[in-house]
Amino acid sequence: MIYSNGVMNIYDFAIKESKADLEKEYTKRNSENDKIRMYLIFGAMVLMFIVSILIMYFTRIAFIYENRLNAANKQIKENLSFKNRILGMLSHELRSPLKIIGIFIRKINKKTNDDSIKEYLKSISFTNNTLLMQANQILEYTKNQHVENQLIPVVFNLKNEVTSILNSIEPYIETRNNKFIVEENIDSKIEVYSDNTKINQVFMNILANANKFTENGEISVVTKAEPVDENTVSLITVIKDTGAGISKSDLEKIFEPYYQGVLSEDVENLGAGLGLSLCKEIVELYSGKISVDSEKNIGTTVSFTINLNLNK
Repeated sequence: MIYSNGVMNIYDFAIKESKADLEKEYTKRNSENDKIRMYLIFGAMVLMFIVSILIMYFTRIAFIYENRLNAANKQIKENLSFKNRILGMLSHELRSPLKIIGIFIRKINKKTNDDSIKEYLKSISFTNNTLLMQANQILEYTKNQHVENQLIPVVFNLKNEVTSILNSIEPYIETRNNKFIVEENIDSKIEVYSDNTKINQVFMNILANANKFTENGEISVVTKAEPVDENTVSLITVIKDTGAGISKSDLEKIFEPYYQGVLSEDVENLGAGLGLSLCKEIVELYSGKISVDSEKNIGTTVSFTINLNLNK
Protein backbone atom coordinates (compact mmCIF):
# COMPACT_ATOMS: atom_id res chain seq x y z
CA MET A 1 0.00 0.00 0.00
CA ILE A 2 2.87 2.33 0.86
CA TYR A 3 4.57 1.59 -2.51
CA SER A 4 1.23 1.94 -4.32
CA ASN A 5 0.65 5.33 -2.72
CA GLY A 6 4.10 6.42 -3.82
CA VAL A 7 3.46 5.26 -7.40
CA MET A 8 0.11 7.09 -7.43
CA ASN A 9 1.80 10.27 -6.24
CA ILE A 10 4.25 9.93 -9.14
CA TYR A 11 1.34 9.51 -11.61
CA ASP A 12 -0.49 12.49 -10.11
CA PHE A 13 2.61 14.64 -10.46
CA ALA A 14 3.16 13.47 -14.08
CA ILE A 15 -0.47 14.12 -14.97
CA LYS A 16 -0.36 17.58 -13.41
CA GLU A 17 2.84 18.41 -15.35
CA SER A 18 1.35 17.03 -18.59
CA LYS A 19 -1.83 19.00 -17.99
CA ALA A 20 0.18 22.18 -17.42
CA ASP A 21 2.19 21.55 -20.58
CA LEU A 22 -0.98 20.90 -22.57
CA GLU A 23 -2.58 24.07 -21.25
CA LYS A 24 0.52 26.05 -22.22
CA GLU A 25 0.52 24.47 -25.69
CA TYR A 26 -3.23 25.12 -26.05
CA THR A 27 -2.76 28.77 -25.00
CA LYS A 28 0.15 29.11 -27.43
CA ARG A 29 -1.87 27.61 -30.30
CA ASN A 30 -4.84 29.83 -29.51
CA SER A 31 -2.56 32.84 -29.54
CA GLU A 32 -1.14 31.84 -32.93
CA ASN A 33 -4.61 31.12 -34.31
CA ASP A 34 -5.81 34.52 -33.08
CA LYS A 35 -2.88 36.15 -34.85
CA ILE A 36 -3.63 34.23 -38.06
CA ARG A 37 -7.33 35.19 -37.86
CA MET A 38 -6.38 38.78 -37.24
CA TYR A 39 -4.03 38.76 -40.24
CA LEU A 40 -6.70 37.11 -42.42
CA ILE A 41 -9.33 39.64 -41.36
CA PHE A 42 -6.89 42.48 -41.93
CA GLY A 43 -5.91 41.03 -45.35
CA ALA A 44 -9.58 40.59 -46.29
CA MET A 45 -10.27 44.20 -45.29
CA VAL A 46 -7.31 45.42 -47.36
CA LEU A 47 -8.47 43.27 -50.31
CA MET A 48 -12.03 44.59 -49.99
CA PHE A 49 -10.67 48.13 -49.86
CA ILE A 50 -8.60 47.55 -53.01
CA VAL A 51 -11.58 45.92 -54.78
CA SER A 52 -13.81 48.81 -53.73
CA ILE A 53 -11.30 51.30 -55.15
CA LEU A 54 -11.13 49.30 -58.41
CA ILE A 55 -14.94 49.12 -58.61
CA MET A 56 -15.18 52.87 -58.04
CA TYR A 57 -12.49 53.47 -60.68
CA PHE A 58 -14.13 51.29 -63.31
CA THR A 59 -17.54 52.71 -62.43
CA ARG A 60 -16.14 56.17 -63.03
CA ILE A 61 -14.64 55.08 -66.35
CA ALA A 62 -17.97 53.46 -67.33
CA PHE A 63 -19.80 56.65 -66.36
CA ILE A 64 -17.38 58.75 -68.45
CA TYR A 65 -17.78 56.46 -71.46
CA GLU A 66 -21.55 56.41 -71.02
CA ASN A 67 -21.57 60.21 -71.07
CA ARG A 68 -19.37 60.18 -74.18
CA LEU A 69 -21.62 57.60 -75.82
CA ASN A 70 -24.72 59.62 -75.02
CA ALA A 71 -23.05 62.74 -76.40
CA ALA A 72 -22.03 60.82 -79.56
CA ASN A 73 -25.57 59.44 -79.98
CA LYS A 74 -26.97 62.92 -79.56
CA GLN A 75 -24.54 64.25 -82.15
CA ILE A 76 -25.43 61.42 -84.54
CA LYS A 77 -29.14 62.13 -84.14
CA GLU A 78 -28.53 65.83 -84.76
CA ASN A 79 -26.44 65.03 -87.84
CA LEU A 80 -29.08 62.61 -89.16
CA SER A 81 -31.79 65.14 -88.51
CA PHE A 82 -29.78 67.82 -90.33
CA LYS A 83 -29.04 65.44 -93.21
CA ASN A 84 -32.71 64.48 -93.55
CA ARG A 85 -33.70 68.12 -93.41
CA ILE A 86 -31.22 69.00 -96.18
CA LEU A 87 -32.32 66.02 -98.28
CA GLY A 88 -35.95 66.95 -97.78
CA MET A 89 -35.31 70.58 -98.73
CA LEU A 90 -33.27 69.62 -101.80
CA SER A 91 -35.76 67.06 -103.04
CA HIS A 92 -38.62 69.48 -102.45
CA GLU A 93 -36.86 72.36 -104.20
CA LEU A 94 -35.73 70.17 -107.10
CA ARG A 95 -39.26 69.21 -108.04
CA SER A 96 -40.25 72.68 -109.24
CA PRO A 97 -37.34 73.19 -111.72
CA LEU A 98 -37.73 69.61 -112.94
CA LYS A 99 -41.40 70.22 -113.64
CA ILE A 100 -40.51 73.46 -115.46
CA ILE A 101 -37.93 71.59 -117.56
CA GLY A 102 -40.63 69.06 -118.45
CA ILE A 103 -42.94 71.86 -119.57
CA PHE A 104 -40.23 73.40 -121.80
CA ILE A 105 -39.39 69.99 -123.27
CA ARG A 106 -43.02 69.54 -124.30
CA LYS A 107 -43.16 73.04 -125.77
CA ILE A 108 -39.97 72.54 -127.79
CA ASN A 109 -41.24 69.16 -128.94
CA LYS A 110 -44.41 70.77 -130.32
CA LYS A 111 -42.50 73.47 -132.20
CA THR A 112 -39.89 71.30 -133.92
CA ASN A 113 -40.26 68.84 -136.75
CA ASP A 114 -36.70 67.54 -136.62
CA ASP A 115 -36.86 63.83 -135.75
CA SER A 116 -33.33 63.77 -134.31
CA ILE A 117 -34.18 66.66 -131.99
CA LYS A 118 -37.38 64.88 -130.99
CA GLU A 119 -35.36 61.79 -130.08
CA TYR A 120 -33.01 63.88 -127.93
CA LEU A 121 -36.00 65.56 -126.30
CA LYS A 122 -37.52 62.17 -125.61
CA SER A 123 -34.34 61.04 -123.83
CA ILE A 124 -34.14 64.32 -121.90
CA SER A 125 -37.80 64.01 -120.90
CA PHE A 126 -37.29 60.45 -119.72
CA THR A 127 -34.26 61.45 -117.64
CA ASN A 128 -36.11 64.46 -116.25
CA ASN A 129 -39.09 62.32 -115.22
CA THR A 130 -36.75 59.82 -113.61
CA LEU A 131 -35.12 62.57 -111.55
CA LEU A 132 -38.54 63.86 -110.57
CA MET A 133 -39.57 60.41 -109.34
CA GLN A 134 -36.32 60.07 -107.40
CA ALA A 135 -36.85 63.47 -105.79
CA ASN A 136 -40.36 62.40 -104.72
CA GLN A 137 -39.03 59.14 -103.29
CA ILE A 138 -36.31 60.94 -101.33
CA LEU A 139 -38.88 63.36 -99.94
CA GLU A 140 -41.11 60.48 -98.83
CA TYR A 141 -38.15 58.71 -97.24
CA THR A 142 -37.10 61.77 -95.24
CA LYS A 143 -40.66 61.99 -93.91
CA ASN A 144 -40.67 58.37 -92.78
CA GLN A 145 -37.31 56.60 -92.52
CA HIS A 146 -38.84 53.37 -91.19
CA VAL A 147 -40.53 52.56 -94.49
CA GLU A 148 -38.70 49.67 -96.12
CA ASN A 149 -37.72 49.72 -99.77
CA GLN A 150 -40.64 48.28 -101.71
CA LEU A 151 -42.01 48.05 -105.23
CA ILE A 152 -44.60 50.60 -106.37
CA PRO A 153 -46.18 48.88 -109.39
CA VAL A 154 -47.60 50.62 -112.44
CA VAL A 155 -48.58 49.34 -115.89
CA PHE A 156 -45.98 49.92 -118.62
CA ASN A 157 -44.67 48.45 -121.85
CA LEU A 158 -41.45 46.59 -121.05
CA LYS A 159 -39.78 47.08 -124.43
CA ASN A 160 -40.50 50.83 -124.50
CA GLU A 161 -39.27 51.27 -120.93
CA VAL A 162 -35.96 49.45 -121.49
CA THR A 163 -35.42 51.26 -124.79
CA SER A 164 -36.01 54.63 -123.14
CA ILE A 165 -33.54 53.80 -120.38
CA LEU A 166 -30.81 52.76 -122.82
CA ASN A 167 -31.42 55.74 -125.13
CA SER A 168 -31.24 58.21 -122.26
CA ILE A 169 -27.86 56.94 -121.01
CA GLU A 170 -26.21 56.58 -124.43
CA PRO A 171 -25.03 60.25 -124.61
CA TYR A 172 -23.42 59.85 -121.16
CA ILE A 173 -21.53 56.75 -122.27
CA GLU A 174 -20.28 58.57 -125.37
CA THR A 175 -18.68 61.29 -123.20
CA ARG A 176 -15.81 58.85 -122.45
CA ASN A 177 -15.46 57.76 -126.09
CA ASN A 178 -17.00 54.38 -125.37
CA LYS A 179 -18.81 52.37 -128.01
CA PHE A 180 -22.32 51.45 -126.85
CA ILE A 181 -23.73 48.20 -128.23
CA VAL A 182 -27.31 47.13 -127.47
CA GLU A 183 -28.82 43.76 -128.28
CA GLU A 184 -32.45 43.77 -127.19
CA ASN A 185 -34.94 40.94 -127.65
CA ILE A 186 -38.18 41.95 -125.95
CA ASP A 187 -41.61 41.44 -127.45
CA SER A 188 -43.25 44.82 -128.03
CA LYS A 189 -46.59 43.41 -126.85
CA ILE A 190 -45.39 42.63 -123.33
CA GLU A 191 -47.05 44.85 -120.75
CA VAL A 192 -46.15 44.38 -117.11
CA TYR A 193 -47.48 45.55 -113.78
CA SER A 194 -44.38 46.39 -111.77
CA ASP A 195 -42.09 49.21 -110.60
CA ASN A 196 -40.45 50.82 -113.63
CA THR A 197 -38.52 53.36 -111.53
CA LYS A 198 -36.48 50.69 -109.79
CA ILE A 199 -35.74 48.95 -113.10
CA ASN A 200 -34.39 52.31 -114.22
CA GLN A 201 -32.22 52.53 -111.08
CA VAL A 202 -30.68 49.11 -111.69
CA PHE A 203 -29.79 49.86 -115.31
CA MET A 204 -28.51 53.34 -114.54
CA ASN A 205 -26.30 52.28 -111.63
CA ILE A 206 -24.70 49.37 -113.47
CA LEU A 207 -24.16 51.30 -116.72
CA ALA A 208 -22.82 54.33 -114.82
CA ASN A 209 -20.29 52.07 -113.07
CA ALA A 210 -19.31 50.49 -116.39
CA ASN A 211 -18.78 53.93 -117.96
CA LYS A 212 -16.88 55.21 -114.92
CA PHE A 213 -14.25 52.47 -115.18
CA THR A 214 -14.10 52.34 -118.99
CA GLU A 215 -12.60 54.84 -121.41
CA ASN A 216 -12.09 54.47 -125.18
CA GLY A 217 -13.58 51.01 -124.84
CA GLU A 218 -16.82 49.18 -125.35
CA ILE A 219 -19.94 48.70 -123.24
CA SER A 220 -22.54 46.19 -124.38
CA VAL A 221 -26.04 45.41 -123.15
CA VAL A 222 -27.78 42.14 -123.99
CA THR A 223 -31.32 42.02 -122.64
CA LYS A 224 -34.23 39.71 -123.34
CA ALA A 225 -37.60 38.76 -121.89
CA GLU A 226 -38.51 35.13 -121.31
CA PRO A 227 -41.84 33.84 -119.98
CA VAL A 228 -41.73 32.06 -116.61
CA ASP A 229 -45.41 31.13 -116.44
CA GLU A 230 -48.71 32.58 -117.55
CA ASN A 231 -48.44 35.40 -114.98
CA THR A 232 -44.73 36.19 -114.92
CA VAL A 233 -42.02 37.22 -117.36
CA SER A 234 -38.31 37.27 -116.59
CA LEU A 235 -36.09 40.13 -117.79
CA ILE A 236 -32.58 38.73 -118.25
CA THR A 237 -29.81 41.29 -118.78
CA VAL A 238 -26.05 41.06 -119.21
CA ILE A 239 -23.97 44.27 -119.15
CA LYS A 240 -20.34 43.91 -120.17
CA ASP A 241 -17.51 46.44 -120.36
CA THR A 242 -13.84 46.44 -121.35
CA GLY A 243 -12.73 48.65 -118.46
CA ALA A 244 -10.29 48.36 -115.58
CA GLY A 245 -11.92 45.26 -114.09
CA ILE A 246 -12.17 44.18 -110.46
CA SER A 247 -9.71 42.13 -108.45
CA LYS A 248 -10.77 38.81 -106.88
CA SER A 249 -10.43 40.24 -103.37
CA ASP A 250 -12.80 43.09 -104.26
CA LEU A 251 -15.32 40.77 -105.93
CA GLU A 252 -16.04 39.13 -102.57
CA LYS A 253 -17.12 42.48 -101.07
CA ILE A 254 -18.53 44.20 -104.15
CA PHE A 255 -22.13 44.19 -102.88
CA GLU A 256 -21.29 45.60 -99.44
CA PRO A 257 -22.58 49.16 -98.78
CA TYR A 258 -19.93 51.90 -99.14
CA TYR A 259 -17.31 49.47 -100.45
CA GLN A 260 -15.30 51.02 -103.29
CA GLY A 261 -12.33 48.74 -103.89
CA VAL A 262 -8.66 49.38 -104.55
CA LEU A 263 -9.19 51.44 -107.71
CA SER A 264 -10.70 54.29 -105.72
CA GLU A 265 -7.60 56.49 -105.93
CA ASP A 266 -7.40 56.16 -109.71
CA VAL A 267 -11.01 57.05 -110.50
CA GLU A 268 -12.46 60.55 -110.41
CA ASN A 269 -15.95 61.24 -109.07
CA LEU A 270 -16.04 57.83 -107.47
CA GLY A 271 -19.29 58.23 -105.53
CA ALA A 272 -20.39 56.68 -102.24
CA GLY A 273 -20.02 52.99 -103.07
CA LEU A 274 -23.76 52.32 -102.80
CA GLY A 275 -24.58 51.51 -106.45
CA LEU A 276 -24.20 47.72 -106.54
CA SER A 277 -25.49 47.33 -103.00
CA LEU A 278 -28.66 49.19 -104.00
CA CYS A 279 -28.91 47.12 -107.20
CA LYS A 280 -28.75 43.88 -105.21
CA GLU A 281 -31.44 45.12 -102.84
CA ILE A 282 -33.72 46.11 -105.73
CA VAL A 283 -33.16 42.89 -107.70
CA GLU A 284 -34.07 40.85 -104.62
CA LEU A 285 -37.33 42.82 -104.39
CA TYR A 286 -38.16 41.36 -107.82
CA SER A 287 -37.26 37.84 -106.54
CA GLY A 288 -34.30 37.94 -108.90
CA LYS A 289 -30.56 37.37 -108.85
CA ILE A 290 -27.51 39.50 -109.65
CA SER A 291 -23.88 38.44 -110.11
CA VAL A 292 -20.59 40.07 -111.10
CA ASP A 293 -17.76 38.42 -113.00
CA SER A 294 -14.58 40.38 -113.64
CA GLU A 295 -10.90 40.19 -114.41
CA LYS A 296 -8.49 43.02 -113.74
CA ASN A 297 -7.46 45.06 -116.83
CA ILE A 298 -9.82 43.00 -119.02
CA GLY A 299 -13.34 44.02 -118.04
CA THR A 300 -16.43 43.34 -115.97
CA THR A 301 -19.68 41.51 -116.64
CA VAL A 302 -22.78 42.15 -114.54
CA SER A 303 -25.72 39.79 -114.99
CA PHE A 304 -29.11 40.19 -113.38
CA THR A 305 -32.55 38.64 -113.69
CA ILE A 306 -35.76 40.21 -112.45
CA ASN A 307 -39.23 38.70 -112.46
CA LEU A 308 -42.13 40.92 -113.52
CA ASN A 309 -45.87 40.39 -113.25
CA LEU A 310 -47.68 40.43 -116.57
CA ASN A 311 -50.53 42.90 -116.89
CA LYS A 312 -53.73 40.93 -117.44
